[in-house]
Amino acid sequence: MFSPGPRGKSERRAWRGGRPSDRARRRDDARPAAPRPRIKLGQTDRLSAGALTLSVVVGLSLLAVVERAVIEGGPIGTPQQAGSAGALPDERDKTTRPQREQPSQRPAQTPGASAPAAPDVETLTAQIRRVTLQERGPAARLAYGAEVTGQPIVATIRMSPDRTWAFGTTVIPVPQNRSTMPEVAFFVARWSLGRWQTALSGSSAFAAQLGRMPASVMPPEEARALARFSGITAQQAAAATNGSRVGDRLMLPWKIGDIWTMGTAADGGAQPGRPLGTLAFSGGDGRVLAAGDGRVYRFCRDNAGNALVMVVHDSGLASAYYRVTAVTPQRDGSLVRRGAPLGRTGTARPCGGAPSPRAEVQFGLRRGEEAVPLEGARIGGWTFREQADPLLGFAQRGLMQVLPGGLLANLGPVPPEDEEIPPGQDEGGESGKGGNGKGGGKKSETDQENPAPSATPKRSSTSEDPQ
Repeated sequence: MFSPGPRGKSERRAWRGGRPSDRARRRDDARPAAPRPRIKLGQTDRLSAGALTLSVVVGLSLLAVVERAVIEGGPIGTPQQAGSAGALPDERDKTTRPQREQPSQRPAQTPGASAPAAPDVETLTAQIRRVTLQERGPAARLAYGAEVTGQPIVATIRMSPDRTWAFGTTVIPVPQNRSTMPEVAFFVARWSLGRWQTALSGSSAFAAQLGRMPASVMPPEEARALARFSGITAQQAAAATNGSRVGDRLMLPWKIGDIWTMGTAADGGAQPGRPLGTLAFSGGDGRVLAAGDGRVYRFCRDNAGNALVMVVHDSGLASAYYRVTAVTPQRDGSLVRRGAPLGRTGTARPCGGAPSPRAEVQFGLRRGEEAVPLEGARIGGWTFREQADPLLGFAQRGLMQVLPGGLLANLGPVPPEDEEIPPGQDEGGESGKGGNGKGGGKKSETDQENPAPSATPKRSSTSEDPQ
């Protein structure tokens, strides 16, 4: 047997491994062969059925989405409904996890709900008109003797910087065929909890609101004066005019010593059966003067300078002047002295009413709630009287009587001659100050310029020549 002899290392390696090509072939033969895909009978049919089933499921899902969108009225084919990769939305997420609200989907806030509306003059005006008709409408119908046909004339004359407080005037217009004085009132309003809280003069709420009003809108002194006007009773008003208590020393609304014609409203004035319900004076130089000291306000003021002027006196009583033209420009609430010019007689009707045949000033007295009857009132040295049978009104001084249509002299702020002045008081009822009577006080500027003429008592049944 042939036995190979000894060889080198390289030869032994070549002998053990054989030729390189043989070694590579042996390695390839040693690897396991990759299994060839084999398709069994019916496998192709199963794949096609699976694809068809998936298509049907997807189609039915999309059909359900479309049907739901049509029923609910929402958009069709949004990413949240269909998905871009063919995946259906998980319905559990809609019930268990609330979706984050998008800014564009948030509901708009409605005024008066979570965000209260801002105060505005238009809303305030509409509310004051409603309140005026509710609270003063019956009195206006009684005074006018007719139904109210016009909307109240409202003027807001002051407002706080933050627009939460307001003060103004309101008037129920007089019908075009009536000659009575207009029904007027002040109002205060406060914006609170998204609404205006309002009150008219003559009510307890009016004084309460005045007490809370900021001083920047209503100074305390003026608020107290308006509170007295609002709260004075009918008995107190009568006592302030008939001499049974200290009054305001009122004079007639023209120059002391001048003689004007006294008239009355043809339809009876402020109250049925009141022949002196509304006085009307004409003549002289036409200048209308304040009957006493007080604070002046204007109602129904128009651009032509026409208005109803009211002066609120210290006692709480107010004197009213209508058909005044060329009204003196001054701030509402300003202090005026007796005899201060208010304007001129005219025929204008800014608050309504029947036409006047001549330039005149309608004159009357008021308190917060209503007109004050002139029966027993002592003004300008005369006492005004009313009687029922026959229905008649006149001015009286001693034995003299002046009927409507007669001439009447303004005797100034002096009492009628038959009035007894209490000891220690002047003619205005104040002790030791003011006036021009026995109290020794200093005369006012108006009294010094226009001394009251003396009047000799005479009986006059014709109302001519009252002196």
